[in-house]
Amino acid sequence: MDVPEGHMDLLKFFQKMKTRYFDVCEHEVAALKSVKIQFGLLASFYMNQDEEVQHMEHYFEQKPPMILNEHNIDTLNHMINEWVNKVKDEIESWSQKGSGWVFDEILIAYINVARYQPLQGGSYMPLPKNLQNKKGIINVQNRDDECLKWAIRAALFPPPKGLKVTRTSSYPTEDGLNFEGIHIPTPVSEIDKLEKQNPHLAINVFGWEKEQVIVHRLSDKGGEIPRINLMITKQGDNTHYSYVKRLTALFMITKGTMKANIFANAACMAIKELICLKSINRNAKGC
Repeated sequence: MDVPEGHMDLLKFFQKMKTRYFDVCEHEVAALKSVKIQFGLLASFYMNQDEEVQHMEHYFEQKPPMILNEHNIDTLNHMINEWVNKVKDEIESWSQKGSGWVFDEILIAYINVARYQPLQGGSYMPLPKNLQNKKGIINVQNRDDECLKWAIRAALFPPPKGLKVTRTSSYPTEDGLNFEGIHIPTPVSEIDKLEKQNPHLAINVFGWEKEQVIVHRLSDKGGEIPRINLMITKQGDNTHYSYVKRLTALFMITKGTMKANIFANAACMAIKELICLKSINRNAKGC
């Protein structure tokens, strides 16, 4: 982004350039639908030392990048203001610590943009063989794109004995879940919003890559709310949520061995400790 010469006032610079920021971001969202955006600045500083003027350049980068799409584009003004305040606070912090460096001017302003393709659940697909062999996951055979709903229903409404847990007919559709404004199929990134709309839900999402379990998200909610553990798997362009009924089964290495059971229990304890730490950070009880 071109920067006019003589911009020695940070706030005036952003006031003048804000429209340019909006234009670039809105254009990229229109073209790519969902994007990762990162703002950056290169600024110069000077310091008088021993009757000599020293100069320094410093990059300010926004971390982590923001996710921007047509559904949250109205928050762009807030995002830009947060970025401006962050840079302003960093510069003021330097001055307050007595570094001696004085802000001179902005040399370069840039916006990094990349297409963002979030994981999102879709229609039914079989679990990978090694994951299927763990016997701890309920994979509902839905024919729609609402696999997240079916996985949550499998956790909340265990079917009576005699009904198959993999059939959608074994679960109620009048489930009281609030999916208003949630996309179907649902990306992992929208589970935060889903939890806010459903206070009784606390959802962890695991994944399966290179024959190993990975963590996509752990709920921030208090430990008094029972966790619903989900698995999201991928085949080609399709992804799918399933309900993890037994967390220990995910981490089992060799079925039937004491060593494997110890490892599985240790892995689960580690996950529970992460959940507990998140709860403590939220001043919650019940870990």
